[in-house]
Amino acid sequence: MTEKLETLVILADGVQARGLAERRRHGPLAELASWSLKADEADRHLAGTHGGTVTDRVGYGRDNVLEAPPAEAAEKRFLEGVAERINRSAAAGEFERLVLMAPPRALGVLRQALKPAVLRRIDVTDDHERIKATAEEVRVILRDLRIPDR
Repeated sequence: MTEKLETLVILADGVQARGLAERRRHGPLAELASWSLKADEADRHLAGTHGGTVTDRVGYGRDNVLEAPPAEAAEKRFLEGVAERINRSAAAGEFERLVLMAPPRALGVLRQALKPAVLRRIDVTDDHERIKATAEEVRVILRDLRIPDR
């Protein structure tokens, strides 16, 4: 990104992320090729291995000793990497406002990993899967999100 953006729109899930540029508020959105990110397949395949389990001799319960399933851990690492890139971009002054569009769990990971100064730049969020939406579809969704409740 060579020129400063009014708004950076990030669409993400646990496997990929896209960035769109809004040069002026309510204007057209342009795809940012430099923000086309995909999770490392090797990381995801390693995450597919099963952790150990603990069986209680008194009951039928079975506990997985891993706190989160390995695939979720790989998704979290990917999303934290996306958030770190957003943090760096904000520190470099590359955008004024931020829009996040991601499913609820991914949106939560992103929000947790963003620095407080970057969180203050969030214009709106959308907790839906939008990764395959076209730029025009995202523009319409964004317009509707920005309409204040009446």
